[in-house]
Amino acid sequence: MTLEIKVGATIDVGYPFVRESISLFGEAAIMTWRPGTRFEPVPPDDTRSFADAIGAMVLTIVSIHRPGKFPTRVFYTRRWRGPDGREFGKNNLHVRTLGYFKALCRGYRYDFEVKGAA
Repeated sequence: MTLEIKVGATIDVGYPFVRESISLFGEAAIMTWRPGTRFEPVPPDDTRSFADAIGAMVLTIVSIHRPGKFPTRVFYTRRWRGPDGREFGKNNLHVRTLGYFKALCRGYRYDFEVKGAA
């Protein structure tokens, strides 16, 4: 599959999520999804990166520019879709070089295991 990078494209990238407990303003703790992984000890003396489930990072390309002799830049927004299907995240504008953006579209850059997956 070829990644088509053009203005207006929306790219869903599989991304690891962990389940966490948070408390909001003194209220009871609630369970929520956080993008990323957590490190856990693995006997005898090592650690590994684990996720509880796979969600998505949703990238929307706003603009693509090549400023003079400098590398091409991709302007994009990023949202998260948790494993439960709920979308969240700020609608901030991000900018990266085309090479970095392509690497971002390949998914989580570090090795991890999904906890409970065989």
